[in-house]
Amino acid sequence: MSYETYKLIHFAGIFTLFLAFGSLFKGDKTTKGAVIGHGIGLLLILLGGFGMQAKMKDVYQAVYGSGFPTWLIIKIVIWLALGGSIVLAKRKIIKGVAAWIIIIALGMASAYLALKKPAMGNKPAAAAVE
Repeated sequence: MSYETYKLIHFAGIFTLFLAFGSLFKGDKTTKGAVIGHGIGLLLILLGGFGMQAKMKDVYQAVYGSGFPTWLIIKIVIWLALGGSIVLAKRKIIKGVAAWIIIIALGMASAYLALKKPAMGNKPAAAAVE
């Protein structure tokens, strides 16, 4: 599959995940669909993200060296936090405005890392080109 196809899968997962959170926080007693959507969204995000990583492996190795770049590791930690947050939401440990702020902040942090791909101690992109 192409890089663009993996990106589309990744975005579909993001939309599904946030739709599931919206359904979960709606307040109805039926959360089965939200939990299913949450799991499918997380799976699509993982599939698309690692597919894009595989397609860009040569570029990332030239820029960052071997291993995962730091920004990608942070995105994986955010993915884990979004995955675990459904437990906190279902048990009403986080709810209301606090839940929305946390979920949106995690999403925004992940988007920032994807757009900027900061070096964070890794070899900067300019050094790889020289």
